[in-house]
Amino acid sequence: MGVKRLTTLLLGLFSLATAAAPPQRVVSLNLCSDQLLLMLASPDQVASVSHLAIEPNSSFVAHQAAAYPLNHARLEEIIQLQPDLVITVPYTNPRLVSSLHQLGFKTYQLALGSQLSEIRSEITGLANRLGQQARGAAIIEAMQQQVGLENEQAPADRPSALFYQPRGYTSAAGTLQDEAMRLAGWRNPATEAGLSGYVAAPLEQVIEWQPGLLITSTYGEPGVSRAEQLLHHPALKSVMQNRPSLKIPYKYWICPGPMLAQAITLLRSAHKEAP
Repeated sequence: MGVKRLTTLLLGLFSLATAAAPPQRVVSLNLCSDQLLLMLASPDQVASVSHLAIEPNSSFVAHQAAAYPLNHARLEEIIQLQPDLVITVPYTNPRLVSSLHQLGFKTYQLALGSQLSEIRSEITGLANRLGQQARGAAIIEAMQQQVGLENEQAPADRPSALFYQPRGYTSAAGTLQDEAMRLAGWRNPATEAGLSGYVAAPLEQVIEWQPGLLITSTYGEPGVSRAEQLLHHPALKSVMQNRPSLKIPYKYWICPGPMLAQAITLLRSAHKEAP
């Protein structure tokens, strides 16, 4: 074998080995990717997380994130960090992603699905990319232990639950809240009405639905925003007078992840109080 051919072969093998090696300087640009990264990566793999990761009202990893440099998803910040992988989400500025590619930085985009099966696939995919397959498998196993059977036939007489946000928004089909309610044994009148996504639900409609459980989530301390005043409307209070309500912190819903399994556990516990 000639020297030139041997050199080419060795360079090719080196490139393959480099491509297969787990990244050692990973930067996350979004809260949702921050959380999965810090749950899956070893501490020395994380080069930076977004500034949102340290906000305790929205982040499940706020304490852990405080140990790392923070970024605001700006190109100059990322260049200085010299990452070997940048994790993005569908909402990441496409011009930023394009600039990163032009400069030779590798990126990995999360899909941010709203179904439990999609969350498991997301965890597996990122764990594989980080070389942390065992951690990914352990997180998925813990989720399965909490959730149990996903495809179990739901009883026809399931009680109804409505997720009602400040400003009068509800969560219908295709949302994390709807998925959690379904798996926790509740039926969602907004979904049954043919609605999807996060949609406005007039107070009159909520009263007509007569939900057996009202689920709310506020950001920060409850009662501090004018948007929350609707939740205390006399008409709504009259309907829900003898029916339970459940407050689940906003951070359970802001991003898809293992937190959904914990939210399902909280929703199941509310069955004891429902009429």
